[in-house]
Amino acid sequence: MPNTTALSLQDVTICYGTAVAVDALCLDVRRGEIFGLLGPNGSGKSSILSAVAGTLTPSAGVIRVEGRCERDDPLAYCRLIGLAPQELAFYEELSAEENLRFFGRLYGLNGRDLRRRVGETLQFVRLTEQARRPARTYSGGMKRRLNLACALLHEPAVLLLDEPTVGLDLQSRDAIFGSLEALRRRGCAVVLATHHMQEAERLCDRVGVLDRGRLAACGPLAELFAGLAHEDASPMWSDAAERAPRLERLFLGLTGRSVCAESQIL
Repeated sequence: MPNTTALSLQDVTICYGTAVAVDALCLDVRRGEIFGLLGPNGSGKSSILSAVAGTLTPSAGVIRVEGRCERDDPLAYCRLIGLAPQELAFYEELSAEENLRFFGRLYGLNGRDLRRRVGETLQFVRLTEQARRPARTYSGGMKRRLNLACALLHEPAVLLLDEPTVGLDLQSRDAIFGSLEALRRRGCAVVLATHHMQEAERLCDRVGVLDRGRLAACGPLAELFAGLAHEDASPMWSDAAERAPRLERLFLGLTGRSVCAESQIL
């Protein structure tokens, strides 16, 4: 049977001084899968994405993308990854077309291949008609779509998304969701860091619930909720917990603590 693993983390630990943000994390993400990293601020989501992207060096452990480690061939490794951070990562004085040409050259694209990928990517994120306008004139939803376009221009094997719909209205979120679902059909592995249960329920094939940098649980959301179903009938399950949002209830059931009790380590 062929190996379907696109991203593998083995005993990955990330420290900030004496504080442990991610603790011996083991995780595999498959090709053609949207994997959700769920948890409150401070649970380790952004640290994990930064380590995979190569912008943060783990204290211990091994990260592989398509079987390749960054230290073996940093350039080839980076070309396998696309990162759309929570903060917009493009030049607002440039147009969408100019931004994509710039980032495409950084990934080694040029000539006909670059022109083809710029055109395909603009169409994919629905920015073709606005391609030559300065990005500073875009709406919030258009900027988020351009942020996504810059990350996927070079056709990465693994796409990392950190809260990609923050601040967006429903229509703009739906446009992002549609793009991610299309990427999944193409076989791209998508890692989505979010604290929004609705996003995870709609998009994710599996999720990992993070608790202080450790996986409290991993699997399809429906299975995780089913595993906690017996807790609803327990006398220890408080009225307050029953009224809490679903992610809060899941986190509380898995860890015994409220989401609000988490630290601020990213």
